[in-house]
Amino acid sequence: MKLPFDLSLHPQGKQATIRHFLIVDDDEGVCKFLSAFLQYQGCECASCSDHAGVMEWLVSNPCEAVVLDLNLGHSSEEGFDLLKEIRVAFPKLPIVILTGSGYDENKLQTAIRFGANGYISKTIPPNELFAALMRALQPHVQG
Repeated sequence: MKLPFDLSLHPQGKQATIRHFLIVDDDEGVCKFLSAFLQYQGCECASCSDHAGVMEWLVSNPCEAVVLDLNLGHSSEEGFDLLKEIRVAFPKLPIVILTGSGYDENKLQTAIRFGANGYISKTIPPNELFAALMRALQPHVQG
């Protein structure tokens, strides 16, 4: 079976730290694919399909970063609302926006203003999402 992602990123033979991620996307296929890809990378993943259970899940479970679909319920406003809510409750939790609407400068700037640590398109290879998550986990250098 041919996998749709690069197996060379698998942490073979390494004692890697297990990373815990939450994927928030109303597309079940996206959640399953990203979970499988991240699990193959040695990560643990959970997913939520809507705004309702995200905050409760975050309070009760370990999580090092959130992958957040901006267009939950077909509205970017719900994604932005959730981004703001997570940022207030968990100020240091990395949040990477994943959007199917492609590059949109206004949405990018709004996401950054509301506290997103990354903004990427669903059309990029999953290896780039993984790289964005790893960058978001790096401590910020104060200049």
